[in-house]
Amino acid sequence: MTVVNINLAVPAPDGSLAPASGLLRFTPTQRRTSEGGAVVLPVRFQADLVEGAVDVDLAPTEPGWVWRIDEHVIGSMGRTIYTTIPEDGPVQYSDLVPLDPGSLAPAPSTDPAWVAPLNELAERLSATTITPDPDHPGLYLIGT
Repeated sequence: MTVVNINLAVPAPDGSLAPASGLLRFTPTQRRTSEGGAVVLPVRFQADLVEGAVDVDLAPTEPGWVWRIDEHVIGSMGRTIYTTIPEDGPVQYSDLVPLDPGSLAPAPSTDPAWVAPLNELAERLSATTITPDPDHPGLYLIGT
């Protein structure tokens, strides 16, 4: 297992950074066989941020599968990345390279072009949260 150190922050009203609140969900993209012969199913687990940080132990990836990581941070749009995990750790979350989920090649950007204008609109409307709807992938919840 490789330890991944995660530290997320959000802008504070005074211009400083504040620890992010929320959680991350981790899902292997394919089933695989462990060294002991067990079939490991692609079932997700979650880790809650505590003061913006959490360390997780992830299995190093092999050809044919990667980790899907879903960020659910209060006040943000949310983000999903696909990435490989090296054998040696610990590694910083910020150093993981996002991959294109179709080709598993490095992705130029994981945020759709409409995210920035939507965040600007949310700020104008004084919405406090825009989060992915966990029950309806691809849809977002806008709260006040």
